[in-house]
Amino acid sequence: MEIFVYRGEWGLPSIDYECSRLLAYLKFSSAKVTVNYNGNPFSSPNGMLPYMITDGRKIAGYGRIVEHLSAVGIGPPAVNHTESGGDESQQATQINGYMQYVQENLHPYFMYMLWGDPKNVDTTRTVYAKRIPIPFNFYCPRKYVLLTNDITQSLAGFSLEDSIEFHDVSEFQHNAKTCLNWIATRLEESRWFTGDRPTEVDALLYGYLSVLLKLTLPNNVLQNHIRQCPKLMQFVDRTTATYFAKEGFNSFTASGNAGAGRQKSSKTDSPNDSSSSSSGGERSENSGNGTKFHTGQQQDPDDGPKERRKRYVLSGLVATVAMVGFALLNGILTLPSERSHGDFIHYDDPGDYDDDN
Repeated sequence: MEIFVYRGEWGLPSIDYECSRLLAYLKFSSAKVTVNYNGNPFSSPNGMLPYMITDGRKIAGYGRIVEHLSAVGIGPPAVNHTESGGDESQQATQINGYMQYVQENLHPYFMYMLWGDPKNVDTTRTVYAKRIPIPFNFYCPRKYVLLTNDITQSLAGFSLEDSIEFHDVSEFQHNAKTCLNWIATRLEESRWFTGDRPTEVDALLYGYLSVLLKLTLPNNVLQNHIRQCPKLMQFVDRTTATYFAKEGFNSFTASGNAGAGRQKSSKTDSPNDSSSSSSGGERSENSGNGTKFHTGQQQDPDDGPKERRKRYVLSGLVATVAMVGFALLNGILTLPSERSHGDFIHYDDPGDYDDDN
């Protein structure tokens, strides 16, 4: 089995919440799965990441991938020993209820902030486009905008194409902040959301909170809210340091050491594979060479001067071809026909010349 995800940034394993959620799910499960951090969404069945190749077929989307993994016995524990009362099925149902509550209340405003807010959408699109090969980076991010538009139309009654004064997301924002406060309260009582070890709920929370906390947007209301909740920040930093110390990309502060440029991890490592800290089995923030995860162990290979120049040239060529094609299709530009042999004036020969003789 091989998993394809977006490469990360800001010391995170991935820039995408669903990819980070899946990677956390695999880490919590101690799964030995090949992870490709240079995935191309154009190769995915639904045009988005993550997707998985197994037994010669492709499976796209977190839900379907987890469904397949669960069928083969891969997954974090659904029951936590510190949960009081109830049997295994009741606790599993409770965990599913937690995840549904978070998705219903946090997801709409999360998507609007990234892909609907006119102040943020260009920033988000650029982050994704840098990790998608040309020319697919011109239209693959558009899928997220369309998905967000469906959310706002069905839940808030406005389209992203409407004027900004009609973008009424006050209820979205209120629900998201209430949800974050509820999560912070739960984390006040225990190390993980349900007790002393992570479950699928924690994978879901890591997907959302890591992106919200680390992605810098012109208008990031939820990031400011998270920074006022120390437990939420500690949750993100602890999970990243414990499980993703070696997978934390950072193209801006990477030092280009021996680990730089590695885009494919052959297996997901369990935190038990490295030395444990005195707090009980937690991976140290320092990796084997003594560098902290957030300093960027792996340099972005697409961020050098030559690579940027190549991207600009290719982008210009693609844009030129697209504009010429548009002009031809709409009749703005026409090509000479076979009957046209240059800009010569042709005169008809009447054939009635006067005979001087």
